[in-house]
Amino acid sequence: MDYTEIFLEMLQFLQFSYKKFPKFMIEIMVDKHGIPLNEIKPLKFKFRKEGILLILKDRGYIFTLNESFFS
Repeated sequence: MDYTEIFLEMLQFLQFSYKKFPKFMIEIMVDKHGIPLNEIKPLKFKFRKEGILLILKDRGYIFTLNESFFS
């Protein structure tokens, strides 16, 4: 099953709610959205590669979304 759409909606919710969110929030949210834990790493990689999910390097494992992607 392709969880791309669900993962994107979940990330948009995190972005809307928090702007910046830690890695553990993604892990909590995927469980609530029925995405298997083994899908987290490939989905994060895919979204980072596409430039949607950004790591704030100076903040450790804090993420945000590339807002220009949604404009």
